[in-house]
Amino acid sequence: MFRNLLLVCAALLGTVISIFAVRTNESRADFRYVNPSGIHTLDPARISWTQDIRLALNIWEGLTTWDPQTLEPVGAAAYFPPVISSDRLTYEFSIRPDSRWSNGDTVTAGDFVRGWRRGLEPGTATDYTFFLTDNIEGAAEYVRFRRKAMTALSVLSRLQEGWPVSDSLLRTFVQTPIYRDLQQSNNGQISEAPEGHGRASWAEFVRQIREADVDWGNTHEEVLQTHRHDFGTAFDRVGIVARDERTLIVTLKNPCPYFLDLLAMPIFLPVHESIELLRERFDRAPFTREGLVIYNSQWTKPDCHQNGYPGLVTNGPYRLSEWIFKRRARLTTNPYHRASGTMSTRIVDMLVFENISAALMAYEAGAVDFLPAMSVPYDHEIARLARTGERTDFHLCPVLATYFLNFNCVSAEVGGVPNPFVDARVRRAFALAIDKQAVVTRVLARGDRVATSFVPSGAIPGYNPPQGIRRDVDEARRLLRAAGYGRSKEIPPVELLYTPQDERVCQALARMWETSLGVSIRLVSKESKTFAEDKAHHRFMIARGNWYADYIDPTTFLDCLRSGNGNNDSGYSNPVYDALLESANRQADPGVRMKLLSQAEAIVVEQDFPILPILHYAEPLAIKPYVHGLYPNARLWFPFQNVTVNR
Repeated sequence: MFRNLLLVCAALLGTVISIFAVRTNESRADFRYVNPSGIHTLDPARISWTQDIRLALNIWEGLTTWDPQTLEPVGAAAYFPPVISSDRLTYEFSIRPDSRWSNGDTVTAGDFVRGWRRGLEPGTATDYTFFLTDNIEGAAEYVRFRRKAMTALSVLSRLQEGWPVSDSLLRTFVQTPIYRDLQQSNNGQISEAPEGHGRASWAEFVRQIREADVDWGNTHEEVLQTHRHDFGTAFDRVGIVARDERTLIVTLKNPCPYFLDLLAMPIFLPVHESIELLRERFDRAPFTREGLVIYNSQWTKPDCHQNGYPGLVTNGPYRLSEWIFKRRARLTTNPYHRASGTMSTRIVDMLVFENISAALMAYEAGAVDFLPAMSVPYDHEIARLARTGERTDFHLCPVLATYFLNFNCVSAEVGGVPNPFVDARVRRAFALAIDKQAVVTRVLARGDRVATSFVPSGAIPGYNPPQGIRRDVDEARRLLRAAGYGRSKEIPPVELLYTPQDERVCQALARMWETSLGVSIRLVSKESKTFAEDKAHHRFMIARGNWYADYIDPTTFLDCLRSGNGNNDSGYSNPVYDALLESANRQADPGVRMKLLSQAEAIVVEQDFPILPILHYAEPLAIKPYVHGLYPNARLWFPFQNVTVNR
């Protein structure tokens, strides 16, 4: 029934696609695959989604990349291995002379410095900045220096123009040396900032600031010129140095056993000098009047030509030749890449099907060659066909990834409703009340593994994650009572935020909580972009989350829950947890290091519960039998340059 239905629908869809191909009169791609939600961003400093990483690492290459079969780091734009000092703090990389940009320019060490610096700069930095600040000598100090200056310039600019200044911006501003200098130089006209967070006192403080007899324009100019002078000098203290055009020296704060693995991630990619044509500047300064480093957001488009910009220039085996939003991205070979002469797959189309069932139909019709994800309501049947061998083109791929729930740990209210999850007892109660085994075996039935820890058990050599907790509904009810919820005070309606493909799991979880705890659960489904924005701004009580490992080490998961980490959607902060991670980071003994990391993980999965791990994924994939050189792997990393298609 499943197969026949797909074949009928696929035939219809295939006819439509074939007609479209004839009408457009373009070359057929050698290889087509599906991206279910379109591209979020291709800016290396901002990429975090798995599907974006997959495409980006086919058009760019870093100092290292991963072997698609073993997942071990191997050489890419630089020779491998680099020269590493005896204390394992200094890495010397030699850029290959045949590493070329898609316009023919030679890739230089300075291109890597430019790319990595964008990962640090306010205005371009985002979720993965911690890869740099946690590991590179001087990087965290540089970010603090820039943020203080940016805060001061933003406040002074707003005061000069008469624009509103938010309490949060002012609270940061009064902590800077610039504010203290202002106090001293203006004879007490600028008062001490109020203590606490009372709105009335801060409103009065803002009024006093505005009425002070201060030339805010002149003050802004003085701060701007000082920061402009210090801008380059401050970055010179960061451990990223281009000794010459072909030599990059990187200095770490502490030994990092997975550093070469980490370097394949997008935030460590180089950026071509042409991007400087799109840089916003103010009064000859290399940043805006607020101190931000900003570029035209269209810079990753191949058809962006503002100010003589040539369109996106990349250094990978492919270049992006077309990007039609939410429809298609077309990759063609980079003629200057060293592998271009041996690549048989010269045109790759990434097609967008927001309806995964339609993508599967296109695959069955032969219009698509590869499905890296098949999250459809009947994926359990796909998994069965893969397990039994009835469909040899279907693969069930255990991946280094965890599906979990985020609890909002920081917002007192969400949408005007009190948020009960600021209390760890409530979070623990909700964790104790669900049956994960039922989710895995009855709701999904795909072959996923129950998760009792954030880090998948047995996936990382030398690491033993904590045992986690077992279901205990009685204890869950007791914890809710201890948190003050009982007959006289009901727990408020709870919102569960998710994306449409999570419908079955979230419905099942809601039923479990309603039955076990007597709470009211409101299911809120949003498309991926809005969902991501709501999570990032803590506009949720509980939100679906997942994490795919960026490198093979427990910290790829555990760092997500550090205080202030860009991927810490729950807003969780525990100094003890942070200290354990920091201690592990300084630990030279691998065994002791792994024990410290396990102790840290125990805090979040047995005590504090900022997240609730549900399962470790087994991803169903589909690869046409005539496609060779694609290897299902735990990282879902698929380089296309070695793919051959023999239809």
